[in-house]
This record gives sequence, C-alpha cells and structure tokens, in this order.
Amino acid sequence: MEKHLQHQRELFHNFIDFKKAFDRVWHDGLWQVLRGFNIEEGLVQVIQELYRDASSAVLLNGQIGNFFKTTVGVRQGCLLSPVLFNLFLEKIMQETLHDHHTTISIGGRPVCNLRFADDIDLMGGSNDELQDLTNRLADRAGAYGMEVSTEKSKVMVNSSNDTKADITMNGEKLEEVTNFKYLGATLSKDGTSTAEVHIRIATATSAMARLNRIWKSNAISFPTKYKLFKSLVVSILLYGCETWTLHADTERRIQAFENKCLRRLLRISYLEHKTNQFVQDTVSAFVGPQEPLLATVKRRKLAWFGHVTRHNSLCKTILQGTLEGGRRRGRQKKSWMQNVKEWTGLPMDELLTTAADRPGWRRISAASSLMSPRRPDRSRE
Repeated sequence: MEKHLQHQRELFHNFIDFKKAFDRVWHDGLWQVLRGFNIEEGLVQVIQELYRDASSAVLLNGQIGNFFKTTVGVRQGCLLSPVLFNLFLEKIMQETLHDHHTTISIGGRPVCNLRFADDIDLMGGSNDELQDLTNRLADRAGAYGMEVSTEKSKVMVNSSNDTKADITMNGEKLEEVTNFKYLGATLSKDGTSTAEVHIRIATATSAMARLNRIWKSNAISFPTKYKLFKSLVVSILLYGCETWTLHADTERRIQAFENKCLRRLLRISYLEHKTNQFVQDTVSAFVGPQEPLLATVKRRKLAWFGHVTRHNSLCKTILQGTLEGGRRRGRQKKSWMQNVKEWTGLPMDELLTTAADRPGWRRISAASSLMSPRRPDRSRE
C-alpha cells in the first residue's frame, strides 16, 4: 500500500468473509480436491472413513431430535481439519485465479491477493479489475458450496485522489471502509501505521487498567509486577510492530505510554514531579537495566528486515521490488524502508549485504535500536 501511494497508483481491496467457513466444507467435493492435489488414495479413503457415518441432531428444551447424516463441515478440534480446509479453499482460489490477469505487479511479480486460511484480501488496480476478481471468487466458492458474506465483506481503496469503490456481490453493494482489521492489524486508507499504533496503545492501556488491582497490591513484589506487565501488556502493544512505519509523533506516543505504565507500577504520581529518567533509574534498581520499549520496536523491526532479506519469499519481493509510475513532486512521506536506513545509517546496497550475515546483523540491530535517528543539518540562514 505504501509503495502504491508513493508511485501515485491506486490499490483496491476486497476483504472477503465466508459464512460459517469450517461448517460449509462439502465432503464429496473435498475428496475430489484431495485427489486433485495427488494425495495418496489410501489416505483419502482413511479420511473418508472418519466422516462416513458422521451424523448430527438438534438439542431443544433438553430433548435430542432425530439424527441426520452430515455431508458438510469439518470436525471441530480435529488436527486434520485446518489442513483439509486450507486445501479445499486453495482449490477454490486456484480456479478463481485461472486466466485472471492483474495489473498489480511489484518487482515483476503479479500480486492480486493475500490470504491466510479464510482471511482473503482480493486486490485490483482498478474498480473493474477488482469487480471481476470478486465475481470469479463468488462463482467458484458457490460451486463448492461455500458462500461469501456480503454483510461482513468490506472494500477499501488506497488512493491519493480520494477515489471511491463500487463493488457488488450477489446483487448487493459492499460497504466501503477507511480502516479494516486484517489478521489483527489495522490497515488504513492512507496507507500509514498511525491508526494501528494508536489502536495498539489504546488496547494495551485498557489491559493495563483491567489489572489495576495487581499494580496496587502490596503483597506482590515489583519484579513480579514488572514481569506481568511485560507479558500481559507489552505483548499486546508489540503485536505486528515489525510492520509499523514510525514517525516522530508515534515514537513520542510509545515513549509516553511506557513512562505512564512504569509510573503506575511504581505508584509514582505526576504530582510528585519526578522525571522520566528518575522513573527509569528506579526500575533499573529493582530489575536491572531494561531495553526501552521504543528500542524493542526498532530492534524487532530491524530483525524482521534481516530475516526477510535472507530468504526468498513474497515478503522479500514486496520489500525490495519496485513499481511502475512516478512519484509526486516535493518531499515524500517517510516510508518503512526509510526507518531502517535512518536507524542504521547505511544505504540500501550495504543494508542487503550486511543483513545476509545473521550474527553481524543482530549486533547492528541491537546497537541501532538504542540510537536516536540522525537529523539532517539545517542552516539558520
């Protein structure tokens, strides 16, 4: 999204939601899908036996009705169920994308969808392209007994021109949104991480408030409270932080959140006029030197860059690939990659070479995360 906006290209999304996805897997169709993926016939027959005598009944007012044969759905809690469902959905997507030509390409690789299990993000370079892809998916999903929810599926457009989307499914227009939570992280129409950081901080603050009885307890030592804080609160804040693009304002918010939480743990009121440095020194006296929260975010982001760089994957293609189109005139918005360059002080070619050495990159990540970004010199004249 960030690169598309930088190159003044529009990106249309359709976030697909299936109705009762696990409960709609068609058994007869599933067996054919397994054979189509060259699963051994003996294994297919064993799985069929697990479902051959499957039956269900309705419990109403304490009475069980007549049992009827179950021909759809995978077993809840079974270790095989996620695998069977993923193969079933993969077949639907293969048929959906057959002979589909997308205008979205990065680093020469076409990208028209992102998916994790049944969380699917269909993408198109135009409204018509996304509409065609949506129609294809609705058609092929219906052929296999799956149904896409028109109420829960949402569309979003990344555009600098405030372009609107007009996507319909089964005769109903899908709702367009400015933010959407995908795999637990909030994606925004403007392609920035600002909304996601704010939501993470608010969620972590709420978790902190719910544990207020623990923070006020005199029977629990500070080291124990601090461990609980790291595991129950900080973990919420740091979810998906590797994808954030940090600006000066978001960095200040993260630091302010940490200082506020530490003051609550230490039960230091703002009326006492203790500095943030005093608070951090007090924490260090109890539990030893600790990595600042902002440094943790930076280190994890740098570590993820190194991991992606060392492996050939779609993430690497998106991270290092380029798009067609020119950038707008004037100063560009800060990008994810610009954060990495600022923190390490290295150009792109040196970053790629250095990241290939895992131990060396780990040392650079630890050191760079604690350094303040270098600001350009500005003349007063």
